[in-house]
Amino acid sequence: MAPKTAVRQRSRRERLRNLAIVFKAQIRLKIVAELYIRAMSPKRFFEEVGGTSIERVAQHFAVLEEHGWLRRVGKDRASKRPGHSETLYRATDTPFFDAETWALLPYSLRLAYSWSCFTATAKELRAGIEGAFSEGRPSRDLTCTSLELDDLGWTRVIARLADDFEAIFEEQVDAKIRSARTGEDLIRAGILQTGFELPRTEDGLALCLADGSLEPAIPFPERMAPILADDLCLEILSQLNRTDMSVKQFHREFGSDASEGAVRHRFGRLNDLAWITVVDKVKKRAAYENIWRATRPAVSTNGPWANVPESLRETEVWDTFKRFSDLVKQAIVAGSFDIRDDRHLSWCIVNLDREGWEKVVGNMEALPAFTRGEEEQAKRRIAKGGKPLTMVVGLTAIEARVGQTESM
Repeated sequence: MAPKTAVRQRSRRERLRNLAIVFKAQIRLKIVAELYIRAMSPKRFFEEVGGTSIERVAQHFAVLEEHGWLRRVGKDRASKRPGHSETLYRATDTPFFDAETWALLPYSLRLAYSWSCFTATAKELRAGIEGAFSEGRPSRDLTCTSLELDDLGWTRVIARLADDFEAIFEEQVDAKIRSARTGEDLIRAGILQTGFELPRTEDGLALCLADGSLEPAIPFPERMAPILADDLCLEILSQLNRTDMSVKQFHREFGSDASEGAVRHRFGRLNDLAWITVVDKVKKRAAYENIWRATRPAVSTNGPWANVPESLRETEVWDTFKRFSDLVKQAIVAGSFDIRDDRHLSWCIVNLDREGWEKVVGNMEALPAFTRGEEEQAKRRIAKGGKPLTMVVGLTAIEARVGQTESM
């Protein structure tokens, strides 16, 4: 490994460990997401978003500030206590996975995280669709387009989605500056962008992962945090994505400086969190050794796409939402959703003025012409022997509730 590559690899692992700080408690994700939109004090966050207590929220603020996720930006002049002001904080970053950091995660973890994020996003989408339909809230209808591409076309479309993702946050900054001048109220908008691969039947793509036990009743990010924070857990799960293995075998081949007891403890922890499961037992002398494998996510048929409201049953927007959800489930079950490190899935919550909203929606409206051009070029290359693939691009912008910002 070249020195420059080794440095980049270390920095990406440091990024994972820093993400673990945010993922360790679900409320920290809410804090970082909300404070990336606006400045808040712990007290105001507790009053407007929630938490177990002001004291507990303040503790989370302190941890996030210590690890560089929050910074102090001033005092809250709106405090109702005479002679007292609350410290305001802003988030320095969003808890997203860039492509290189994403590639470090074991395949089964990426797939489970994608499914968790999609189901959470689908709830917001359904609420936005119902709100736009019944209350006339601002929205750009969901579109779901299948494209025939090759690797080069895929790379270009994904790069465009990444550029548009960054532009969304630039528009939020510009909207804040404009609203300070004009006094215009900002709209809380949810922006969805996806680009993922459908299964290729000729490849016979299938998951070689195990059906896990029931997932523990803790928030999904908190299931992830131990893997992001611990290199040994990360290595165990990575190897169990590739092959079945016992504790002793892993320790012998990959344990490095860790003791067998430390390895066994990690296996137990990963099992408790339903990331791995026993798939066989092998007799060794007078005892049996468990053989372990990584698990696949459980994809439920129930969810926000089920039990369609009567008022939406015959509408085009609901048909699109249902078709989009079905394609995501199909790709998750087959394993193609995360077969590529550079797929795109983002759900952004931002505050925009009318001009910012129109620019974001304008970028979405310009994307179909761009993708059609890439598809035509890809078809010509495929006709000359290129390998085809099918990308699904999903796009929408809706008025949103308080929520998380996700991007992988």
